[in-house]
Amino acid sequence: MNETLELGQAQHLAARLAARADIRDVRLLNTRAKLVRPPELDRHLSYHLDSDAVVEHDNGESFIVRVKYTLRIVEASSEEETDPFDDPDALVAEIEFEHGALFALQMREGDEPARAEELQAFAVSTGQFALYPYAREYIYDVTGRLALPPLTIGVLRMPIARE
Repeated sequence: MNETLELGQAQHLAARLAARADIRDVRLLNTRAKLVRPPELDRHLSYHLDSDAVVEHDNGESFIVRVKYTLRIVEASSEEETDPFDDPDALVAEIEFEHGALFALQMREGDEPARAEELQAFAVSTGQFALYPYAREYIYDVTGRLALPPLTIGVLRMPIARE
């Protein structure tokens, strides 16, 4: 499936599975957290979070959505005119982690089996929405453990196409 699948398209394609799927388990699959350097006290911290969702399935009644997150925290002063994310010296911390969720399908008699493109669309739409609260909690916890101000990231915003 194309990674540039627009959210509305993904939700439409995943709607049949979203009506039949139930989350059964969530796990932290791997993590790496690195404090590059402590931030200056008078500097503002900014962050950028990327995610990538994939699905694992064996054409059975369950599947796994895996979402890999990469968080970069940088420091910037209000006087700087350049983007601090372009400056390697501005990097304060980098955190990479992956959550996995087990979903069970409860298909009705006569329903067609889930198609690969439906499952991937589910992963990038419903799957990401389901795992995002776990990612937010993890980020808050791990940033505090790195001796940074605990980071509360914003709500999940996914791009949608305008008509």
